[in-house]
Amino acid sequence: MTRIPSPATVNTSGGEPPRAGEGSVKATGRAVWGLLALAGLLGVAVPLVLATISGGLAIPHNDAWSYGRIAQTFGYSGHIELLGWNRSALFGQFVVLGPLARSLVAQHLFVAALSVVALAAVYDLVVTAAGRVRASLAVLIVAVWPGFGLLATSFMLDIPATAAIMVCLAVGRRALQSQSILLLAASIAVGFWGFTIREQALAAPAAVLLAAIAFAFRSHRRRNLIAIGCIGAVLGLAMVGFELWRQSYGAGDPPVIAVPENLIKVGGTVLVQGYFLLALVVSPALLLVARPWRWRRVALVAAVAAAAVAVAAVDYFGRKAFFVGNYLDPAGPYWAAGNGRPAEIFPISVWTLVVLLACISAVLLAGILVRQARSTDPVLGIFVTLVVLGNLASALSGQTLYDRYWLLAVPPLLAMVLAKRPEPSIAQVPGIELIVRRVAVAAGLAFLAVFSTAITAAGFAYDGARWDAAEALVAAGVPATDINAGLEWNGFHSAVGMSPPGSWQFPGNRSCYLVAATPQPGREAESVRTYRPFLISGEAHLWVYNEGCPAA
Repeated sequence: MTRIPSPATVNTSGGEPPRAGEGSVKATGRAVWGLLALAGLLGVAVPLVLATISGGLAIPHNDAWSYGRIAQTFGYSGHIELLGWNRSALFGQFVVLGPLARSLVAQHLFVAALSVVALAAVYDLVVTAAGRVRASLAVLIVAVWPGFGLLATSFMLDIPATAAIMVCLAVGRRALQSQSILLLAASIAVGFWGFTIREQALAAPAAVLLAAIAFAFRSHRRRNLIAIGCIGAVLGLAMVGFELWRQSYGAGDPPVIAVPENLIKVGGTVLVQGYFLLALVVSPALLLVARPWRWRRVALVAAVAAAAVAVAAVDYFGRKAFFVGNYLDPAGPYWAAGNGRPAEIFPISVWTLVVLLACISAVLLAGILVRQARSTDPVLGIFVTLVVLGNLASALSGQTLYDRYWLLAVPPLLAMVLAKRPEPSIAQVPGIELIVRRVAVAAGLAFLAVFSTAITAAGFAYDGARWDAAEALVAAGVPATDINAGLEWNGFHSAVGMSPPGSWQFPGNRSCYLVAATPQPGREAESVRTYRPFLISGEAHLWVYNEGCPAA
C-alpha cells in the first residue's frame, strides 16, 4: 500500500515557518491546547451545563424520544421493543450501554463522551495535512457547528455515528500509512459499529476499503488485495446478518420512496443549500487561508460563479429559508416537534448576517476548492464524495434532508481547506495583513460560537418549557396520555409508540389538553405560560387549551 506522509514528515506548526523567537514548541503547544480546550468548552461542557440547569439532561429531545425509550426498555429487560419511529439502524447505539441505558441522563452523558471522541478523531484526520495548530482550529470549528451542542447532549444518532465514522477514517488512514492489515481490520470494525447506529456510516469503511484497493493496485501487492477483499467480504456478511437480525424485530419504519416530479429542482436545491451551509460553518478556516489576489484564472472564475449562485440563491430562497431546515432556523431548532411554529427568536438582522457570512464564505470556498482539489487525501476525498452523493440520493428518493446530515462533510472539507501549500513565510507577509486576518478569524469564530450557543440554549428552553407545561397538567391530575405537548411527550408516554410507523399517530393517546407554541384562532387558552427562549433572556409563550375530551 502507498504510504501517506507521516506527521513527522510535515510541518506541524499549523502554518508557515514562524519568526525567530515566536514559534517555539511551547508557544505552539499553548496554541494547540488552548484551541482544543475551547472546543471542549463550547462544544461539550457549556451544552452540558445548559442541559443541567434547564432540566434538558433528564428529558428526551427531538427524535430521541423513541431512541431513548427503546434503550430504556433494553436496559431494564434486555429485550428490544421498537416503537415505529426507528428508521435508522439504531441498535449499536444502545446495546453497548447495557443496564446503563435505563437512565436518560446516562444516555446523554454517553453521547457527550462520544462527542469528545469525535472531536479527537477530527484532530487526527486534519493534523497530517494542516499541522497541529490548524488541526486544533478545525476541531474548534466542528465544535461550534450550529446545533453541535444539542446533538452532543441528546440521544440522537448523529454524534455516535459521527464518532464511529471519524475514528474509522482516522484509523483507516493510519492503516494505509503503516501498511497494517490489523489496523485496517480495526478501522472497518469501527465502521461496522457506525453502520449499526446509522446505515449512512457505511460511507466511511467503504472509503477506506476503496482507497486501500487503489493503493494496493498501484503498489502491485497481491497479498494486500486478498486481505482487503477478505475484510470487505466479512464486512458485507456482517451487514447482511445485522440487517436480518434487526428486521426480525418488526415494527420498523422503512423509508417511503416518492420520487419528486422535478428531480433537477430538488437535486439543485439540496446541493446549493448544502454548499452554503458548509461554507458558513468552515468560514473561520476560509478567512485564515484565502488569498484571492494570488488565485489563478480558474479559481477566480469559480469564485465569480459562486457569487452569482449566491445572489440567485438569496433571491430564490429568501433569507429566512436560505439554509436546510431543522436546527438552523429563525424560529429555533426542530420547532416542528411542538404544536405550531413559534415566534422567530432570531431577529432578521442577525439572520441577515448569517446569510451574508455564508455567501462570502461560499465565494472563498469555491476558489480554494479549485486550488486544493488535486492534493486532497484520497480517503477523505472518497468519503466526502459518498456523503454528498448519499444526501443527494436521499433527497431524490423523496426523503427529508436535514442540516445535521451535512455535519459529516465538515472534517474532510476542513482538511482540504486548511492543508498547507507553498506560501510566503510569515516574515514576508505584511504586518497589517496578519492583523486583519487574525481579527477576521477570531471574529468569525466568536460569531459562530455565540450563534451556536444560542441555538443550544433555545433548544433546551423550548423542550423544557413544553415538558414542564405537560408535567404541570399531570400534577393537576390529567393523565399523561391525555396531553398533547409535542412529539417527544406524546411518543415517550404512549402505550405502544407510533402506529402506523412514521405517521405521528399514537394509539391510545388523546389530545384532551393541547400545549401549543402559537395561539389558536378564535379560542381562549386555559392558561398562558411564559419562558425565556434563550434560558437567560428573551420572552416566549406557550398556550394551553382544554380540548374537552369526554371522561375515559
